[in-house]
Amino acid sequence: MKTILKGPMNRAIVSRKTLDALIRAKVATLDECPLVEPMPVTWSDDCDGLGCNWTIPGWVGDGHVVPKCLEKIDHYLGFLRTQFDIPAKEAGGE
Repeated sequence: MKTILKGPMNRAIVSRKTLDALIRAKVATLDECPLVEPMPVTWSDDCDGLGCNWTIPGWVGDGHVVPKCLEKIDHYLGFLRTQFDIPAKEAGGE
């Protein structure tokens, strides 16, 4: 018997700190990313059309190194976007 799932999968809710830690730990393992750091995860209405509710607003580091680092980590970030959301944005801010 084949089961067909329709619609997006539910994502686990994790804190922004946990998500930041996962991303930073991955970046630390990449030789292409010396002295490159992601800015803290923030709440977003739509994550580039992928449906998750968070985004990385930017990266800090050498302007020539950051794009190479993003290329290496893009697949991992895509995986995180399919698996995790952060707690809903509160009415008074984050």
